[in-house]
Formats: sequence, structure tokens, C-alpha cells
Amino acid sequence: FQRLLCLCVELSSRSGGNTNLKLYENFASIELEKGLPVHLLENKVAQTISLYVEDDSSAGRVLTVIQSMLLKVNHDVMGTGLTWDTYVEDDTAKELVSQSEAQQQKLSPWFHSENQQETEKTYTQKSDLDSFLESLS
Repeated sequence: FQRLLCLCVELSSRSGGNTNLKLYENFASIELEKGLPVHLLENKVAQTISLYVEDDSSAGRVLTVIQSMLLKVNHDVMGTGLTWDTYVEDDTAKELVSQSEAQQQKLSPWFHSENQQETEKTYTQKSDLDSFLESLS
């Protein structure tokens, strides 16, 4: 969680986001880009990180950025030993569904765009931090 937050802070500072973020032991509120606030909540007991977006139109992009950051942390720091499952909220059913199911259904607001970048295309394993953060902007 802390390493993910560090990447969020660095991206925010490079993208003109508000550097007046809110940080708590298990919660952060930050602008990844100017006008793009996101909220991250860590549940240590359940070993989960929840992502909340205020603007549905940016949900897919924010999900891609956060997943790219997790892949970067996993490769550079965790020796690719970190595993996780991604779930997104089905706004209609008010339940969580797997990312693969949401992609198949083109579940809005997460996967509504035909030309939305896939996480694998955004993340490059061998990139240095500067190149990586540039690719997210």
C-alpha cells in the first residue's frame, strides 16, 4: 500500500495534481492528475486495497493506472511474488464482479470504451521510474 501511494504521489506531482493530499494509516485521497481525485483504502485484515473514483468517466483510466503501478511494484520490489485479484463494482447490481467478467460485459464505467488501453500495454517491465511515470501521463 505504501509503495503504491509513493507512485501515486510522484505521478500527481508530475501531472499537476493537487499536492495537498490526505494521508492516514490506511487511507489516502490524492489527485493523480489535476481534477482527477482518487481515494485508496487499505484493509490489512482482508489484505485488500479498495479504489474509489469521484468521476465515473475516469474510472477505466484510473483502474489502468493503478494496476500498472501494482505491476511495477510487483516486478521491481516484490520479485513478481505478489498476486492479486481485481474486482470492480457493478453499479446496477451493487455487487463486485471479477475484472475478466466486467471486461466481457464491457461493464460501465470501467470498460465502456473500445479503445481503452489495457494494463499490459501501459506497463513495461524494464522501464525506469521516469519512463514508467511518463507512460502513465
